[in-house]
Amino acid sequence: MKNYVLEIQLKSPLTSAAGEGRVGLVDRDVVFDGLGLPILPGRRLKGLWREAYRDVTEAWQQCGQDTICVGQIFGESGQGPGDGDACIHIANAKLKNTSSLEKWLEYLQHDKVMKLHADDVLQHFATVRAQTAVDRQTAAAKENTLRLMRTLKSGLVFWARVRFVESPPNPALLNALALGAVALQHIGTARTRGLGKVRCCLLELDANGNTKDLTPALNQTELPSISIPVFTQSDLSSTGQQSITTPPTGVSPIHMLRYRFNLTTATIIPVSDGDPNTVVSRQDIPGSHLWGIAAWCYLNEENHTEADTIFRETFLEGGLRFLAAYPEAVDTHQRLIPIPHSIRKSKTDERPYDLVVNGRPQDKPVKRLDQRYAKFDLGGIETQSVKTERNYHHARAANDRRKGRALGVEVPDGGALFTYQAIQPNQTFQGAVLGSENDLKQLKKWVQSPKAIHMGRSRSAQYGEAKFEWIDDTPRELNSVEVEWNGFTTSEPPTNLKTRLIITTLSPLLTVNENGHPDTCFPVHELVNALGLDISALKLISSFTRTETISGYHTHLRLPRQQGQAIAAGSVFEFKLDQTLTGEKLSELEHKSLGLRKGEGFGRIAVNRQNNPCLEEKQLDDPDSAKLPDIPDAEIHSDLLQILKQVVRTYCVEEMEKYAREIADQLAAKHKIPRNALLGRLRLFLRHENPVENLEKLRKPAKEQLTNFQIDMRECNLFELPNRQTLFDIFKKAWLQRELFTENLIKDKVQQLADDFNDEIRKNMIRTLVENDSTKLCNDFLDYLITALHISRRHTLKQQQ
Repeated sequence: MKNYVLEIQLKSPLTSAAGEGRVGLVDRDVVFDGLGLPILPGRRLKGLWREAYRDVTEAWQQCGQDTICVGQIFGESGQGPGDGDACIHIANAKLKNTSSLEKWLEYLQHDKVMKLHADDVLQHFATVRAQTAVDRQTAAAKENTLRLMRTLKSGLVFWARVRFVESPPNPALLNALALGAVALQHIGTARTRGLGKVRCCLLELDANGNTKDLTPALNQTELPSISIPVFTQSDLSSTGQQSITTPPTGVSPIHMLRYRFNLTTATIIPVSDGDPNTVVSRQDIPGSHLWGIAAWCYLNEENHTEADTIFRETFLEGGLRFLAAYPEAVDTHQRLIPIPHSIRKSKTDERPYDLVVNGRPQDKPVKRLDQRYAKFDLGGIETQSVKTERNYHHARAANDRRKGRALGVEVPDGGALFTYQAIQPNQTFQGAVLGSENDLKQLKKWVQSPKAIHMGRSRSAQYGEAKFEWIDDTPRELNSVEVEWNGFTTSEPPTNLKTRLIITTLSPLLTVNENGHPDTCFPVHELVNALGLDISALKLISSFTRTETISGYHTHLRLPRQQGQAIAAGSVFEFKLDQTLTGEKLSELEHKSLGLRKGEGFGRIAVNRQNNPCLEEKQLDDPDSAKLPDIPDAEIHSDLLQILKQVVRTYCVEEMEKYAREIADQLAAKHKIPRNALLGRLRLFLRHENPVENLEKLRKPAKEQLTNFQIDMRECNLFELPNRQTLFDIFKKAWLQRELFTENLIKDKVQQLADDFNDEIRKNMIRTLVENDSTKLCNDFLDYLITALHISRRHTLKQQQ
């Protein structure tokens, strides 16, 4: 199988702006991942590639050639499958061949190791530039206009994976994309001011990793074809919020088949929340996504249509029920459950209480838990959060292609700035499908695993890529697995009850009132009918609830679904019973669900599972409780060694600056600081080829200012110098015997950072740093020493005045 990548080679420094600065460091930062490695966001690449291809099509049309429509390749906003949806998916561009580097950085930046920081890595690939505005009349810099901008170094090579909906892709489509890639020559901000020049090409990778440039030869007499007479695509991964009709209540499923989503990129599952320019993501994956994937896979089987009886019974009439995928525990790989809203945490001692079991603690104010998902055991509650990230994007002006930015809402079609909140990658979510054994076996044939899929918003670029797999080899009886309720203390079925009934919602509960409109009242009548009770035998005595908005999108109609309020997952209802219920009846209630849209996983409940009177919170994703990772067996990347050397240099400079301040303080205490004129001459000597020769030529009065006091060097234990030195000796030996100042410093820090490497690598690092950096480190030390002496002299003069 062949893979395709868009290669971007930086021909000049580039700033792929992150949309925010870092106070005290830079005003405009670049985009980088959690390890500090720079990336080029896929959405920006898609937009720029689209604009470049549009220029190619206009030129081709001037030559009388037919071309593929831009919308057919890159899609249009709001389009669905088969209606112009994007036929490619563009991932974030990452540095080429850095897999081994990433493994080592993950180890070295682990909370239990902490030998490197993301900033250390970023400084290796980027530099900071200063710029200001100039007053045209005075030719001087304007006040308050100094700005710092980080830029990526030229020469870096990035690869962005390109995945096609149809495999193998049409040759004409490859020609079109290759020509568009060649036309893409500038990326990032300040493209008209010398930044962001790139060289792009579309590459084909074979199974052995060999690359082939797909750019057609531009010197041919005939233009390459970029036209497809009949252009169609079938997007097996187009899931979104599906347009399948809401299924009526079907036969109670008795088997379960578990599945897992492993997010490989950030994913957006949008909800109706936030301001107009912000898209907020859910923190779970609704069952409708796998429902849509399964339905689409079925329809793409030979001789399968939406009019089939199997399709109607399986997907439309509740034959299968797709439960939502919730986060997976990092320790036991168990599906977590939403934390019941009856559990609150004391504001004083941070201890959790289950108000429906223990009641409200006296004289202790309570608050909600910070996390949203957990599992219970005999020792308490183990919580885990879903990690999210916030990314900034902009839509450029639609009517003026010369503008490479958003112009603002006050300009018609002037584009906009907006924000996406997304679930961070490398997180795992687990769900299940309920149904008959035969239906689940057929489902597993339709949806093979492992399978790369795309879901959610902006899934054609940067977001929504995940790996899908089935956890169970074969369907298992629900009673023997009890996966949906394993998050509670016990997975045993609920026992006979006489006095109390506690209902905990495991997914949003959709209900309607007597007029058929969405409502957020608990469906007591449906519960009574399911249990076979009289309405007078059941009385609601307490509830702990929250609500959320459920929305969606009819993909084939390109219309939004009706929004409605639902009882949020984790809501708890406590009823008083006047009639005995058997455990079999309660288990049947758990299997049936309540409310509407059961096929999409709504209305799942747990009955009398909250029975732990004593709770102690433990965070599963607490960095302090994480295990020490194993040392990677990957080859040590050359960039990693350069990053470590850079960190060693920074450490040595900091240490030398500390000792320079100590020396300046000793001289200031004895009033032996040289005059400013002499300090200025010493600074000039730093720039000469033979500074020692100039130092020796100093006249006797000047030399006496440098030799009339001996400095105690015992505190500077990293310098291989005698205990007492004059300022003259320090300057002379720093130029003649610079290793005395640097070797011990370098050796110490290399041993700290590279103790996981073999001796030969450490020795080579020390030898290289001593040979190549000792002169610069000593000059930096002497330069800072002169500065510290200037400052100390100024303070001394002020005190004397």
